[in-house]
Amino acid sequence: MTERRQSALTDVVCVRASSLASKVGDELAVLDLDRSVYYGLDPVGARIWELLQTPTVLSTVVATLIIEFDVDDDTARRDLLGLIDELMAKQLVERRASDAS
Repeated sequence: MTERRQSALTDVVCVRASSLASKVGDELAVLDLDRSVYYGLDPVGARIWELLQTPTVLSTVVATLIIEFDVDDDTARRDLLGLIDELMAKQLVERRASDAS
C-alpha cells in the first residue's frame, strides 16, 4: 500500500495520461479512463487542470492563480493544495520528480 502525503508547493504535478477532460460551459468534466470515474471542476479548477497538462511545480500554479483570479496568497495556496490532494486521491494527477531531485 502506498503512503499518501499532503501536497506541497515544491511538488511537480501533472495530469495523468489516463484522464480525459472536456469543457462543459465554464466547468470541466474529467474522466479517468482506467477506472471510469468522473470528476467535475469549477472554472478555477478547470484553469488549474489546464496548467497541469505538463509537469508543473505547484508554486508556479499558485502565482498564476493569484494574478488571474485576484485572490490572496493564503487562499490560493490552501485551495490549490486541497484540490491537488483530492485529485491525487482520485488518481487523476500524479507527482513527478523535479530536476532538483
